Amino acid sequence: MTTENTVYQGDAMALLRDLADESVDLIIADPPYHLDKDREFGDGAFFESRDDWLAWCKLWLQEAKRVLKASGNLFVYAIHHHSCFLQSYLYEIGLVYRRQIIWHYENGWSKYRNGPACHYEPILWFAKRNNSTFHVIREPYKSEARLRHAITKNGKIWKPHPDGRQAGDVWRFPTLAGRRFAAERTDHPTQKPLALSRRLVEHFSNPGELVLVPFVGSGSECVAAVECGRRFVGAEINPAYVEIALQRISGASPQLFQIRAKDAYG
Repeated sequence: MTTENTVYQGDAMALLRDLADESVDLIIADPPYHLDKDREFGDGAFFESRDDWLAWCKLWLQEAKRVLKASGNLFVYAIHHHSCFLQSYLYEIGLVYRRQIIWHYENGWSKYRNGPACHYEPILWFAKRNNSTFHVIREPYKSEARLRHAITKNGKIWKPHPDGRQAGDVWRFPTLAGRRFAAERTDHPTQKPLALSRRLVEHFSNPGELVLVPFVGSGSECVAAVECGRRFVGAEINPAYVEIALQRISGASPQLFQIRAKDAYG
């Protein structure tokens, strides 16, 4: 039986298969992208061919659909090379396309020399229905000057929202590169920023709900769940990353949860 607020060391498929039907409110999946650097993540994370990688993705995506509640959301980090294959399969298994989020960053480096540098990653958002859980995201208005004067739209006086404008589907969060992010950065090569993880948890689930993180990595999504008052459960195949995640989670809220790793899923 799966214990909540726990990072399980082992295969994500084993954790997914242990969860009950429609038991999870939010899934945030950051799987291997089918790149050479996937070798760094440990045994079982690298696939020799795209066909092998995609066959594996289809297995865990099927399980993700099964455990997701009717009101829940599924987010899948991807890369521009291969996101189309995942998106097509999510349509194929009957999930509802909600949006593709563009995570835009400008502070990364690029090895591309025969084309533009890549400054974004796509995040696929799917659900079981069009009205899955969503809380409006607000950002500061770009210009405060225009807010000093009345604005008429369609014959009505428009008033600015006190919390800012509604955010769109391009999210600007820097990667954790450089000295200013040294305090947050860990030894995980593809660590996601906490600010980005918090947005996903806070605006696409409700307090007290269960967040599933099939590929825990450095633990950013688990930390965000703790900080936002959600429960979580996750799996990570690399024992070194399990330790990193546990340290971060325990530091985020040692008084709320007894965080531990289990060797249940090998």
